[in-house]
Amino acid sequence: MLSSRPFSAVALDGGTTNTRARLIRDGRIVATARRAVGVRDSILSDHGNPLASAVRASIEEVLGTAQNGRPDLIVAAGMLSSEIGLAFVPHVAAPAGIDELAAGMRLLDLPQVCDQPIAIVPGIRSPAGPGPDGWMAADVMRGEECETVGAWRALRQCRGEESAFLWPGSHTKLVGVDARGVIVGSHTTLAGELTVALARHTLLAASLPAELPNEPDAESLAAGARIVGREGLGRAAFLVRIAAITQSMSAHQRASFWIGAVVAEDANWLARHPIVADDRPLWVGGRQPQRSLYAKWLGELRRGPVVALDDDLAEHVSALGALAVALHRRARVT
Repeated sequence: MLSSRPFSAVALDGGTTNTRARLIRDGRIVATARRAVGVRDSILSDHGNPLASAVRASIEEVLGTAQNGRPDLIVAAGMLSSEIGLAFVPHVAAPAGIDELAAGMRLLDLPQVCDQPIAIVPGIRSPAGPGPDGWMAADVMRGEECETVGAWRALRQCRGEESAFLWPGSHTKLVGVDARGVIVGSHTTLAGELTVALARHTLLAASLPAELPNEPDAESLAAGARIVGREGLGRAAFLVRIAAITQSMSAHQRASFWIGAVVAEDANWLARHPIVADDRPLWVGGRQPQRSLYAKWLGELRRGPVVALDDDLAEHVSALGALAVALHRRARVT
């Protein structure tokens, strides 16, 4: 007698500062667990393996919501496949689509995390260019390839034309995709980590709240964008301190000003990159408020359409893309 139990999978995604597990049942995400632990914690920890512990706890949490027990598949992506993650899986070279990602995937036993094998998605590396500065064209990604695959498959309007995706986060990742859904290259900035690092570990810390706002003040965001365009990011950073000394802005406004300055400066250079050349559409994902901010400012800086993904799609594309790669590999193997 055939089982009527629905197909289930756990999709893991780890970054610099966070780890997530999502339970997928028959193509729908039914549970999510998060831990504020990432690969950075593996570097900084003097004992134990906080990343492995966080991944194990996340898996146990989402499976605790399931009534069908052991999942059919566990797939991991992002920095979990890096040399400072759970297990190192080499990048595949761009251009790379779902075929190349599936071929580069590794099925590994990681007993410190769970008692069944984990399918680990590789990242993608973009090669260096010619000349003495050619190395500056090189790039790498781990995780954004799954977000891109998931989004491209969900957005039917991407089919048949070149497009681009932007994934703000700890690192801002711009990804170029051809008409077949193959990733042709990427370009990365450190804008997210820069925002937090200067806010917490420089003179700015005394002038900013402990946590940056999820709902920044609109006027202060615009002020940060204006000043960075006129006087640069270094001056914008020091003006956070001046705003505190002169009591020109509240702490919430100063934090909003700082977010606006970093995102606007980043968007200004991203808008000039060849990946978003011509009128090809640009889709912006990631978390809020950065998703809306990048979409707004890039929309003002370039001719082609810029569209922010809706909340549900932005939240789930990584898991859906990783699952698509894993199922593609399974189909090829069998």
